[in-house]
Amino acid sequence: MPLLWRQRPSASSAVSLVEPVVAPDDTVALGPAPDDAGSFCWPYPFEIPLGQRLLTCTACGAERDWLLILVEDRVHVRCRCAYQWYEPHLPADWYRAHCGAPEQVHHNPEAANRATGFDGTFAGAYW
Repeated sequence: MPLLWRQRPSASSAVSLVEPVVAPDDTVALGPAPDDAGSFCWPYPFEIPLGQRLLTCTACGAERDWLLILVEDRVHVRCRCAYQWYEPHLPADWYRAHCGAPEQVHHNPEAANRATGFDGTFAGAYW
């Protein structure tokens, strides 16, 4: 199953109302439907407060710069060091409300991790 990459929309990516939007000719051009996607991922560079503490990677101690992954109704967190875990304190509804529209499609999780820099290549590098 493909993995859809999501990012928050920005003002510069807004569609102009003057120019018509051309619809793709077929479903191949549209890409996979959300129902066909195995999961959705969203880079989240900020700290995530969970009650009285910050979300922290138990493998390296990082407190920001996450890849949030929605698989069914569970949010998983992936760190730059490539450690990944299910985080029960992050609700799927919060993820869906804030993540924005899909921007890229990756054909498997490994390709998505590599393309987004969450494959361990940038372990210890946080911006």
